[in-house]
Amino acid sequence: MNINIYVQEENLIPEIKKIFNSGLTYKFYDELNIFVAKDFSKILDASAEREHQKRLVEMAHQDYLTGLATRWYLQEYVQNIQHEENLTCIYFDLDNFKYVNDTYGHQAGDRALAATAEMMQREFSDGLAARMGGDEFMVVLPGIRTLEEVEAKVNAFIKNLSDYYKTMPTMKKLSVSAGISQKLSGTEKSIEILIHESDTALYAAKKSGKNCCRIYNR
Repeated sequence: MNINIYVQEENLIPEIKKIFNSGLTYKFYDELNIFVAKDFSKILDASAEREHQKRLVEMAHQDYLTGLATRWYLQEYVQNIQHEENLTCIYFDLDNFKYVNDTYGHQAGDRALAATAEMMQREFSDGLAARMGGDEFMVVLPGIRTLEEVEAKVNAFIKNLSDYYKTMPTMKKLSVSAGISQKLSGTEKSIEILIHESDTALYAAKKSGKNCCRIYNR
């Protein structure tokens, strides 16, 4: 039986090591979720370690600020649906986000990220939305979709988001740019390639004046 011990006080670690190295007897009381060793006066809560591990998994899957999937979970998600022959990736980046942080503070920036994520989840509920880091987001859409269909949906999202930003004094200079990449039936593309292609298209949108979307290789 493997026993995980959660050490709340760092100075207890040497004493715990001594117990296991000295051959002293110890017992785990499963019904109490506690670990007790002979000649060891401290009771360590093992259930806290299990809760801690559960929380770490949740943190790896869900972004703490926006509630969206993390980049790590997005990659895991794509691996699980790799049987899908058609996938579309949309890479989003907020325009002028640094200005908001520098002018109104990080709390205003956090509110902008949270509002963006909420609208993204609503507009792209048929896919997975993830925060890639900072002010960058990605949506993965499985299934057959034309690029024209995706482009129209992304443009509508960009407009709706821009309209919302204008109603908020701290966000009125914000907009969003996007890049679109697609894997079609009969082609082999990893999630890394899709991310790279959509990022390249996003860069083209930024160069085109921002607040717009571009499709990779168009």
